[in-house]
Amino acid sequence: MSENYAKLWVQRSANQTAINRARQAIDNLGRALPCRVVKVSGAIVTVAFEVNAAPYTLPNITIPKSESTWIRMPTQVGDKGVTMPADAYLGGVSGLGGGVATLTRPGNLSALVFVPVSNSGSGPDDPNAAQVCGPNGAIIRTTTGTASSIVTNDEGTTITFGGTTLVINAAGITMTANGQTFTWGGTQAVSTMPIKAPDVILPNGSANGHYHPGVQTGTGNTGTMTG
Repeated sequence: MSENYAKLWVQRSANQTAINRARQAIDNLGRALPCRVVKVSGAIVTVAFEVNAAPYTLPNITIPKSESTWIRMPTQVGDKGVTMPADAYLGGVSGLGGGVATLTRPGNLSALVFVPVSNSGSGPDDPNAAQVCGPNGAIIRTTTGTASSIVTNDEGTTITFGGTTLVINAAGITMTANGQTFTWGGTQAVSTMPIKAPDVILPNGSANGHYHPGVQTGTGNTGTMTG
């Protein structure tokens, strides 16, 4: 039996052949590796791998971010994360290519998505509250941005709904509605919007019927208005 085994070399090398084929299949799989962002272009990032792959050198790759059209992250150069592999070509859905994906397995660095990873040095302000922040603040708006929006940044916060706006900043508060504007800042308020009360309409308006006690002719002060 030993002589036949020596003659049948395929049997002797079958185990190693199977191991080699398995390694080749594993090498062809997408790679989930730590990385950092080195360039940002809209919703697309270029990442450098944070891994020692010696003796090989892994190239920087340009890939889409893992995010929805409806919630955008202000990804910055230096942000850390990991690549998430897909089992098929992503160019048709990411805009980095065209056509429709097939079940042909892509190269191990050609169908990846950037997924950010949290860091122990940048914890939330309140672990029990949702936190939204960015270098230029935050924007909440409808798809068109004209019907309703909230924009907050270092210059202040602006709430808009149609032609009505409310601006809050270091100078005070400015509210505009129906073409009229009311501004309050410090101890002064200036208004072009009529302020109505039971007995008066301001500014530069009129007063309802009323009388003043202690009326004197000439330059006398009429005293406090009484309803």
